[in-house]
Amino acid sequence: MSDLADRLQQLQTDAIAELAAAADAPGVEALRTSLFGRSGRLTLLLHGLGEVDAGERPAVGKLANGVRDALETAISDRLASLRDADAGTRLAAETLDMSAPGRPWRVGHLHPSMTVERDLREIFHAFGFEVFEGPEIETDAMNFEALNIPPDHPSRDLWDTLYVAEPGADPRQPAADGTILRTHTSPVQIRAMRALIPPIRVITPGRCFRYEAVDASHGFEFFQVEGLVVDRDTSLADLKGMLEEFARALFGEATKTRFRPGYYPFTEPSVAFDVSCLVCGGSGCAACGRSGWMTILGAGMVHPKVLRAGGIDPDEFQGYAFGMGLDRITLLRHGIPDLRLLMSADLRFLEQFTAGQ
Repeated sequence: MSDLADRLQQLQTDAIAELAAAADAPGVEALRTSLFGRSGRLTLLLHGLGEVDAGERPAVGKLANGVRDALETAISDRLASLRDADAGTRLAAETLDMSAPGRPWRVGHLHPSMTVERDLREIFHAFGFEVFEGPEIETDAMNFEALNIPPDHPSRDLWDTLYVAEPGADPRQPAADGTILRTHTSPVQIRAMRALIPPIRVITPGRCFRYEAVDASHGFEFFQVEGLVVDRDTSLADLKGMLEEFARALFGEATKTRFRPGYYPFTEPSVAFDVSCLVCGGSGCAACGRSGWMTILGAGMVHPKVLRAGGIDPDEFQGYAFGMGLDRITLLRHGIPDLRLLMSADLRFLEQFTAGQ
């Protein structure tokens, strides 16, 4: 047999010894390159097959293929054994103690204002109300004029309005179409009357905006829930009875209620609705100004002009409406002294209200 055969056998012996000495996968890969690379030792020997005598070439070629296959198999086996050993070492270092307590996931919950809104929806749903929502960006016409509040009406002073400027214009100048951030959810009542056919029974929860200084009882951003009923025989007595049942459902059966005369440009007659003080039970305290009563909402019979603006004939239908500040109801229900706490994003405060969720 030729000298090439001897060199192939010697290369196999040396390579097996080097493979056994390789301590890690990078070392094995370096050996693979030194053998099978473009200038590798085995590659160069295989190039010499063409110089072997024709009579010996088949035997030497067979030997060369056997050496190559043996080395490839040996390298693959060595890499597999090193990977298994490395995995075993990592598993030993990452042993999981199944007896150790798990790490609890932090679970969120509803904001107290949203919890109260959910409860209000359920209460009014029992009276046959459905939820009707509208946009937070409104026009002056929908927010005021359709609600019997023309531009020169003195009640405009009751709403500190945030006007929206046109893109690129002086931010101090309102848009020509009177685009504003709605100051109440009352324009949604107009949208409901125009979209629905009487009898109508809806509540309109949502976010509102007013240009006000932020303090313990005011905010530039707040939430309201308003209600609207339109039917042929609707009366103030229906409004009174419904609100009394609502107050008892929300604050408890022992809650006392009363109507007082009030003023709102979109209702006539208008009333303020009071409940017995939730702090002292009606005996009089600092929270209720020693009166024993707390005002929770305003209400009244829908003004005929508002019905007409909603596309409803006031000679055929009547309606009543009511509106309350959702944040104020939340403060009263939970005895929270400062409105700013609801918007503080302080988890220490908010986590007190997880019960029942």
